Amino acid sequence: MCRRLARLKMAMMLALFVALFVAPPRAEAQAPPAEPGEIAAPAPPVVAPPSVAPPIVAPPVVAPPVAAPPIAPPTPVEQTLVEPPVFEPVARPRLSLAVGMGATFDAAGFPGGTHAIPAFFAVGGFGDGLGGFDLGAFASSASGRFHGVDANGVGDNPVDRLALDAFGVIRPAARLARGDDRYRMRVLRTVAGELGLGVERDGRAAGSGSRFALHTGARVELPLTRAGEASELRLRLAVRRAVGLYTPKLYGATATDVTSVGDTTEVYAALAVVF
Repeated sequence: MCRRLARLKMAMMLALFVALFVAPPRAEAQAPPAEPGEIAAPAPPVVAPPSVAPPIVAPPVVAPPVAAPPIAPPTPVEQTLVEPPVFEPVARPRLSLAVGMGATFDAAGFPGGTHAIPAFFAVGGFGDGLGGFDLGAFASSASGRFHGVDANGVGDNPVDRLALDAFGVIRPAARLARGDDRYRMRVLRTVAGELGLGVERDGRAAGSGSRFALHTGARVELPLTRAGEASELRLRLAVRRAVGLYTPKLYGATATDVTSVGDTTEVYAALAVVF
């Protein structure tokens, strides 16, 4: 009996399983068939479900292009060209060099009076215009050249002189008619006066002395080259006078042999180069 009940339960469960999973799907509800003599009502239209419009997506906001700032043209740089100052060439003063021979009129050591003694001269100068500056050297050689004896039996005992002078030169006519190249005008423009100071050594074999002197003089030059040349050769004719600021005395072998060294005057001619 129990087995039958169990089998019945199994059969019922199997039938239920088959009914649930094997039975065909239920057909959709259909309208009941129309009665005879009635017009069947039209089937209701199939209404499509309302279409849903897709959401409107706003386009991305694009920022307007930013215009580049206008490029300003480069500011021209003002360059000031500073021209170097133009200096006019400074003309150097003309130089001169003169060497010559002459004579000095000297009475020192001559009982009989003044004698002409050979002398040597050299002068270098700066400037050939209205004013200039010169340095000069003068030397005389009298020792051993004279052996005279005066009426009292006193023999000659001359002195040798060596002098160095520094003096200014003034040419009053240097600016007169510069464009006139006539010979006489060229000569006139060289006429000059001299004034300065000098130191002189006076000596002989037994002893020597020195003195300071005031240099005075005058000159004129004769051009030997054509006008307008850069360098000129001239013949200088000059006179020099040395005025001592004091009078030195030279003593000899005896007490009575005293020689006073006085002033002298010199004249000379020299070849001068002006460049």
